[in-house]
Amino acid sequence: MDDNKERAFRVPAVLLFVDFLITVLILYTDHNLQTDFGTTSPYFIHWYGLLITGIAALCGSIIIFARPGRKTLTAGATGTLILFLFLIGDVATYQMVGFTTPVQFATYLFGISAYPHSLPYVPGLYDILVIFYLISAIAGFSYRHKL
Repeated sequence: MDDNKERAFRVPAVLLFVDFLITVLILYTDHNLQTDFGTTSPYFIHWYGLLITGIAALCGSIIIFARPGRKTLTAGATGTLILFLFLIGDVATYQMVGFTTPVQFATYLFGISAYPHSLPYVPGLYDILVIFYLISAIAGFSYRHKL
């Protein structure tokens, strides 16, 4: 495989791996996710949902590296776009985590400063993750044409 074709599948695969790493960082640092926003039940459903998206990104990265090709990139880019939409759609679950409006939950998720009265977390990581998923999807769709 020539250098251009090799790069065509490596870029999306590396981006998906970065998506996975950002997800792990969020899962490790966001104490709101780890404790159902301060209640006694550990590892709330949103934590598990994010874990699943991270595992999907890691699997996509591995598959693209292992079986490079146009179909693989298309499937990976499509899956990544779905994960991106899933993360955006998470705002609709605002009531599950005790927010009264979707705007409040969106402010928590996408804010660059800590949400008032929340447990420790790193603001802005969710924004970075969403942006990287979008970049990963775009890269997958654009690089598949180079194969």
